[in-house]
Amino acid sequence: MFGLLARAALAAGSLIAALIGLAIVLRLLGANSRNGVVHAIHSAANFFAGSFTTLFTIHHARLAILVNWGIALCVFLLAGVIVAAAIGVVARTLTPRRTTAASNR
Repeated sequence: MFGLLARAALAAGSLIAALIGLAIVLRLLGANSRNGVVHAIHSAANFFAGSFTTLFTIHHARLAILVNWGIALCVFLLAGVIVAAAIGVVARTLTPRRTTAASNR
């Protein structure tokens, strides 16, 4: 059960980071923001990385997205890894150790 939970936390962090990364790439390549798919991806990424948008004030819009949302990407990736590792530690602590017949002697 804990393994599944740890994998879910890692997957969630990775998917959010991938979404932010895709939005960064679309912005850097100059994708049409009026396109429905591009707009949906950018809006979803903005939900997660929006608070990072003004982390650093950079006057070049594409560079600002790259730096600020790139930091958000790293934070979500790292958060997923840390949460998954913490769940693994809790799982090892709470799971009773199995003893074999050889170790009982």
